Formats: sequence, structure tokens, C-alpha cells
Amino acid sequence: MSMFIGSSSQYSQASVDPEKIKLSQIQFDATAATFNKVLSTCASKCLGGEYGESDLVTGEASCIDRCVAKYVKANMVIGQHLQEQHIEPYGSMPEYRKVQQMLEKGRDA
Repeated sequence: MSMFIGSSSQYSQASVDPEKIKLSQIQFDATAATFNKVLSTCASKCLGGEYGESDLVTGEASCIDRCVAKYVKANMVIGQHLQEQHIEPYGSMPEYRKVQQMLEKGRDA
């Protein structure tokens, strides 16, 4: 028996909700896509083509910090605008409509 997670018998009756797995996968994919976009955009803007050192120089580090901050702020402003306008940002994508329905059920419960 682990003092951190308890006995293994408590998990023998656990069930896996496929809807929650799907929701987690959608959230992970969206987060990974955003991260990869920030990475590629900021790297192309802030890093030179040749790498003379293994560490970032001060100018590169501050450029990346500003780039990421701007990207995050822009995403936040766009998200707030979509919420205020009640615009469905994902159109007819069934996965996102399913997520929205699950979130609404969670709020009502």
C-alpha cells in the first residue's frame, strides 16, 4: 500500500469515462498546437540562422519573452472578444460542440 495513492483496491472498481478521455485529448491537442505555433513563430523572429553558442544571448532571450507575452495576450484578447460576442469559435466542429455541451452540463449540475 502506498501512503500517497492509497491501496490499489480502491482503483479496481474505477471506471473510465470515454467522454472525459476525448475532452482531455481535445484539450491536449489544442494546447500542443498553440505551444508549437508560439515556438515556431518566436524562434523564427528572435533566433538567427546560425548558432554560435548553446545558450541564448540577452537580446534573444528578451525577444522571446516579449514575443511569447504578445502571443498570449493576443490570444486572451481574441478569446474575450469571442465570449462577449457569443461567437462560436469552432464553427461546426463536432468535437468542440461536444466539449461545450459537457461544460454546460457541468455548470448545471
